[in-house]
Amino acid sequence: MSADAVLRLSDVTRVHGTGPHQVHALRGISFTAYAGELVAVMGPSGSGKSTLLTIAGGLDQPTSGSVAVEGTDLTTLSLDARARMRRTSIGYVFQGFNLIPALTAAENVALPRELDGVSARQARAEARKALEEVGIAELADRFPDDMSGGQQQRVAIARAVVGDRRLVLADEPTGALDTETGEEILRLLRARCDAGAAGVLVTHEARHAAWADRVVFLRDGVVVDETGADPVDVLTDHAVR
Repeated sequence: MSADAVLRLSDVTRVHGTGPHQVHALRGISFTAYAGELVAVMGPSGSGKSTLLTIAGGLDQPTSGSVAVEGTDLTTLSLDARARMRRTSIGYVFQGFNLIPALTAAENVALPRELDGVSARQARAEARKALEEVGIAELADRFPDDMSGGQQQRVAIARAVVGDRRLVLADEPTGALDTETGEEILRLLRARCDAGAAGVLVTHEARHAAWADRVVFLRDGVVVDETGADPVDVLTDHAVR
């Protein structure tokens, strides 16, 4: 693991709504993920896990605080500049697959590369390589509606890791996958981090968090624990509080 911080959240808050209907999703979160590191984020439903990820990926803006990816504060960028960062530096695996139905698997994976100016030929070659990495090279020309949920999730993961993404964010990426396939996907995320990327994995499964270098536990929008210990111990500790 490198000492280089790829992702740094500093005193980030996120408030939804106003007045009596306000919901404090995040409360002064400070969080860092380093090059070569996979960080698991755990916590009960409503603890702020997915909000943390959407803010880290520039899909949402914090109410206060700063969010830096490789030293660039996303909160200071225009919508277009944030979108460019997501195409070039940030890979995001959503709970929903967010695939475009009218595009084949290869076209879905190649799209962010083509939008960033990479030639169609190179983008398709990179897409097919990414699909091969996640074990579905033979589905390159198939449309999402002709795939199972697990196959669609693999396409979504290939799209997140295609090209040279320095930050990979994954929100329950194995939810639609069987145990064996889920392990393969986690092995891929682990390998990407070992190769120099920073990864943040939101999960409720201790066995998935075991792939991480560090476990961060959220409750009510606050980091209540951060450890490199066995995630089963972390879960057990917080379950009895």
